[in-house]
Amino acid sequence: MFEKWFNERWFLRIVAVMLAVMLYLMVAGSNSTGKSDAASLLPIAGQGSTTFDVPVTVNYDESQWVAYNIPDTIETTVKGPSSSLTMLRLVKDFGLSLDLNGLDPGYHRVRVTATGFGKDVEVTPKQETVEVFIDKKVTKEVPVQVALLNKNKIAEGYVVGEAQPNQQTVSVTGGAEKLQAITAIQVPIDVTGRASTFKESFNVKATDANGNAISATYDPEQLEVTVPVYKESKTVPINVKTKDTVKKGYNVVKIVPVVTEARLYGTKEELTRIGSVDTAAISLKGLTETTDKTVKLIEPDNVTAMEPTSITVSIVIEKTNAKSTTETVEDRAEKTITGVPVTLNGFDESKYTVDYAKTIDLVVRGSEADLASIDTTDIKAVIDVTGLKEGTHGLSISYQTSKAFDVLRPDNMDVTLKTIPRTSVQAN
Repeated sequence: MFEKWFNERWFLRIVAVMLAVMLYLMVAGSNSTGKSDAASLLPIAGQGSTTFDVPVTVNYDESQWVAYNIPDTIETTVKGPSSSLTMLRLVKDFGLSLDLNGLDPGYHRVRVTATGFGKDVEVTPKQETVEVFIDKKVTKEVPVQVALLNKNKIAEGYVVGEAQPNQQTVSVTGGAEKLQAITAIQVPIDVTGRASTFKESFNVKATDANGNAISATYDPEQLEVTVPVYKESKTVPINVKTKDTVKKGYNVVKIVPVVTEARLYGTKEELTRIGSVDTAAISLKGLTETTDKTVKLIEPDNVTAMEPTSITVSIVIEKTNAKSTTETVEDRAEKTITGVPVTLNGFDESKYTVDYAKTIDLVVRGSEADLASIDTTDIKAVIDVTGLKEGTHGLSISYQTSKAFDVLRPDNMDVTLKTIPRTSVQAN
């Protein structure tokens, strides 16, 4: 219970008054007897002086104005009866104030006013006036700009995409003149040694041209930034290699890989020199019927990874001179069709820009009669980017055809999405 009382200001005031009365009686008693004992020598019983760091409050309409250069405290000397100084130390119900009401925007020298010290003490602030700057309060939207540092020092074989802050803009509130210096919230991120996508959180702050922090409030006060890091990659065609021959009296009609392209990972320099990937040689020895075989891909030197590492190959066999609906090798041919347009499905142009090959060259296989009349109007190449985030994505291509032929390659394509930065700035 007593601990609770000592936390109450009214209780401390009562105790201070009682101490002051007791001290007064001690002094009065010693003076009436003419004795000069220890009590009369106590500095608390006479006049004294002390120094406080006194908090400063400011009076103005905070919904309309912003005040700068306001000190948190001012060193203040107080002289007077020791009993009053003791009560001030105990109660601390005093302060300094600045009245800014009615002042126009700009610089003003404002007198410091002491309050709550009592009439029997002399109060002398070290600063009797304070030069303050008053500005109109405004709020504006400021874009977030992420600067990725040391991109050339990222882990070998990796590349970094565009950083993705969870907020594209920040609401900044402060003085109109001060906020003119804020054109963006800069967020520096070091990507040295990074080998995977990561997130970092930052306390929002803005600086002027000289790097000095600008006093303002921010909404939100903290940003989270996602930095995509992914392997450098490239897609290349797969060459199916064979050895030996089928059984006498049989022919190979066609050899069709289920997947026609592989994705390689590595440094940009190494990937540039690689044009294709070979399968391990598939033995055709003694084959008499159509067969599916799983075969490994031969990984080129100096790549860090390859996808897939094996594929299924369909080997179509038929008997020589057999009458069937299956076309013979002689009946089928390959043709390259150039400039086939690529259509994106699910692309959100309000959030991202996109970089991809707008047209592609296709290798198709079919009967010579069909191939003779095929052009770009007979094929539609479609890539689905629905729900994808920023970064480079290796995506499969789906083909819609109006005639009977097979598209051999390409199977997939790299599509790069980049977030559109919001650069609009508005002031309220």
